[in-house]
Amino acid sequence: MKRQRGVVLLLALSLSLLLGLLAAQGLREALVQQQLMSEQLAGARAFEQAEASLVEGAALLSTHLPEECSACLPPGLPGDDPVPPWQATDRGYVLLQNLGESTKAAGMPAGEQVTLFRVTAVSRQVHGRRALEAMYALDGAAVVRRISWRQRLEDD
Repeated sequence: MKRQRGVVLLLALSLSLLLGLLAAQGLREALVQQQLMSEQLAGARAFEQAEASLVEGAALLSTHLPEECSACLPPGLPGDDPVPPWQATDRGYVLLQNLGESTKAAGMPAGEQVTLFRVTAVSRQVHGRRALEAMYALDGAAVVRRISWRQRLEDD
């Protein structure tokens, strides 16, 4: 009879250990899911900030136009604290580039003379930072139209 009590105790301890391991695994999985959701949320916030900065950058085109650039390469993404020629907006940073005039802009009537601008925007949020670019056409009536858009990959 005493042997049977020892077996029951051993069985109870084994089951307790197994339940403890299952609980620890469940907690670990919950932490991983929380981290993934946190990163997703940070990325979504950064994207919204970059999109808002892009809209603010397009609005800047109606107030002051940048000089035409000679070598209009896409800019490198700024660090944590962008410096000129990057401009701070409420939600992020923008860089405006005047690409010159064209009569062959996408989505515009054939032969219409427009001035093309590249607006690059990045979010203020450093963690999960997003960078967006859009091309705008300014026609003779001073109407600004977005003609293309892209999300740039992060530079590591």
